[in-house]
Amino acid sequence: MLTMVTLNVNNVNIISSILFNSCYNTTMNNEPAKKTSPYHHGNLKESLMETALEMIDKEGLDSVTLRDLTQRLGTSRTAVYRHFENKEALIQAVIKKGYEQLDLMFTPIFQDRTQSVAERFERMGRAYLDFAIAHPNLYRLLFGDNYRQEREEICDYKDESQATGLYALIGLLLEAQDEGIIALENPMIQAATVWASIHGLASLLIDGHLMMKDNFEAIYEYSQALLLKGLR
Repeated sequence: MLTMVTLNVNNVNIISSILFNSCYNTTMNNEPAKKTSPYHHGNLKESLMETALEMIDKEGLDSVTLRDLTQRLGTSRTAVYRHFENKEALIQAVIKKGYEQLDLMFTPIFQDRTQSVAERFERMGRAYLDFAIAHPNLYRLLFGDNYRQEREEICDYKDESQATGLYALIGLLLEAQDEGIIALENPMIQAATVWASIHGLASLLIDGHLMMKDNFEAIYEYSQALLLKGLR
């Protein structure tokens, strides 16, 4: 039986600090104040990506406009176009940045040999669900259908340098194979199965389709145990 850790959305500060510097804000406001934030010469590109990421997280996938960005950063559209050809190019850069930060979060979990395969598997699932619950808009940006075309143009799961988190998961599964925990099957297919299971649970939860929230811990525990059993 896997060791279970109580899911706690308040314990996602590490995830938040990785993705952006400001705290997560759940206050609903249809017309957020557009405060200008001065940026230092030379880091406008990074400021644009961080601000866009924060806007999506707090206000939704359709909240980012170049006009709002320039007002918040106190710059001009001309300056923005020096770094990004258009809004789509900016969104693609934000998506890529989001994936890179998620890889930085997951890869150390997979590679922590001080813990067993089962413990790391558990931590991975918890981190994934914590992120989805705390940042549903960012989760939809990275994994939803709205920007699927933009993602496909810049992300190649076959390229290990672009998908280090995926290949770290594959490494963990290969380790599990060596220890006889799971079957000696194609690790890419096994990894896709693991991700599909956790992604499905996360999507059902954040989109309000999981009607058994009071029993979520039992559902998660059972799904993880069943998943490991199915990989044997």
